[in-house]
Parts: sequence; structure tokens; C-alpha cells
Amino acid sequence: MTYEDKRKLIEFVEKYDVIHEQMDLMQQTINDLVVKRTELLDTVDDLKENEKEFLEGLIEKYGASEITPNKLMNIVRC
Repeated sequence: MTYEDKRKLIEFVEKYDVIHEQMDLMQQTINDLVVKRTELLDTVDDLKENEKEFLEGLIEKYGASEITPNKLMNIVRC
């Protein structure tokens, strides 16, 4: 095998190694994003539950006629 053939072979192997490393990094990023997405979805579920309990408490305290989406939005906008 000539020097040029060996050099070309080594070049191919090096390029494949770089691609493999980049793919590993991409996979790790994807895994990290999946974990983050799951955490965010769990946070949304907790927030919805807390909101539901809060609104139920407001309705019990002030009555359903006082706790409507429009009235709540007017309070928030003040």
C-alpha cells in the first residue's frame, strides 16, 4: 500500500471518528432535552393543580358569580 493510500485510509477513519463524536453529542443533547421537557410538563401539571385548588378556594370564599374568567382578568390587569 502506498503512502498516499494509507494517508487516505487514515483520513476516512478520522472523519468517521469525528462524525461519531458529533452524533454522540447530539444524542446527549436530545436526552437532556427529553429530561427538561418532562420536568416542564410536570411543572405545568403541578401548576394546573395548584391553580384549580386556588380557584376552588376563591369560589368557596367569594361565590361562583364573583370568580369568572373576565373578572379575574380584570383583577390581574390592574
